[in-house]
Amino acid sequence: MRLGEMSWTALGERLDKSPLDVIIPLGAFEQHGPHLPLDTDTLIAEAVADRAAQRAGECVVSPCIPVGASSHHLAFKGTASLSDNVLKSVTVEVINTLLSHGFRGAYLVTGHAGNVGAMALVMAELDPTDRSRVVSFDDWPAQRDAVHQVAETKLDLHRELVGTHGGHFETSILLAIAPHRVDMASAVAGHVGPASSASAKLRSEGMAALSPVGIIGDPRGASADAGELYLDALVSLVVEGIEAHRSRMNQRVAP
Repeated sequence: MRLGEMSWTALGERLDKSPLDVIIPLGAFEQHGPHLPLDTDTLIAEAVADRAAQRAGECVVSPCIPVGASSHHLAFKGTASLSDNVLKSVTVEVINTLLSHGFRGAYLVTGHAGNVGAMALVMAELDPTDRSRVVSFDDWPAQRDAVHQVAETKLDLHRELVGTHGGHFETSILLAIAPHRVDMASAVAGHVGPASSASAKLRSEGMAALSPVGIIGDPRGASADAGELYLDALVSLVVEGIEAHRSRMNQRVAP
């Protein structure tokens, strides 16, 4: 359930009944090639959060923080960006206010790799007591590897074609969750190559230097069915993390 769909009284009654966690999605507002919308990362973060909340149970999903750390995309029209410090401060205040209302735990989920630096700063900034109640899913290499594992074992696709930005992976997810937002007639191949070298150039020179069309990977051939497989892999990582954190918290309070 989305937190925004509840009244404050309904939330209070729910919190009084039994423990409840909150998942906080972090998105971005940046280009994703000529075929995907600027809010792609926000849509993906919300989809992962919604499905993880449903699967894990005892969770609601807060409003997404819709602008992230996207300075490496500023050469493309429409991209908006926050510094790591500003994103950190906003996220910390959201966490602190939500935890103050009685949520058991808070879980940060991102649809954008550029947010992970700020997410690490968030964890360092939190009060130690609150920090123990928060999990930040900021291990982007693990998420990327989960996606590539799906591509190679279930779709027979090379990971370099799948890509990490506007390629087969993200395009397929958008076809699964918001097909009306995808313009496949405009889909073109972007940078196709090893993720390590792509990431290094992206960080040092920006996306335009790496891919003039703003894509890493090849979105052609993307499908909603593939998107469901990618989503399931990402959601599974989050649910496993939530369950592990709940287990640790239960052990700490056990007599």
